[in-house]
Amino acid sequence: MTRITALIAIAAIAATTFIAGGVVLISRDDSPSRTPEGGRAAPTEGGPELERHDAGELPAVERAARRFLASYLPLIYGKAGASIEELRSAAPRLRARLEAEPGRVPPGQAALTPHLERVTVVGEGPISALVTAHIKDSQAPAYPLVFHLQKDAGDWLVTRIGGP
Repeated sequence: MTRITALIAIAAIAATTFIAGGVVLISRDDSPSRTPEGGRAAPTEGGPELERHDAGELPAVERAARRFLASYLPLIYGKAGASIEELRSAAPRLRARLEAEPGRVPPGQAALTPHLERVTVVGEGPISALVTAHIKDSQAPAYPLVFHLQKDAGDWLVTRIGGP
């Protein structure tokens, strides 16, 4: 995907979300290992929609997404010390599903080092959000990783990995 195509896709997501009454937060150029918690304070892009009551949750959603990615990416790339038990910000049902179907890391993938390029958070309501992380692990264009978060007892947890 070219840079222009990626920008058009992000603009389309933002426009669709704004029209649907949602909120979008986009963060750029970050690695999940920059801080001990795997993230930093989130820059925001937007206008009046950020005044909505649920917009205050977006930075918390992004922090939870980054914590998850900081532990999930090493797991799916087969890095030493990575385990399902070490996943942060993952819902218990997601952990159980990953333990039941652990998957296999191909040798070629294990040789790569993933880098988080960008995180896009779309608020779907006061207790749910959709996150798209753009991961770059080679000279090829970054690929999107989509996952869902829900607020549970004050914490944002990843409940599902994958599209709708």
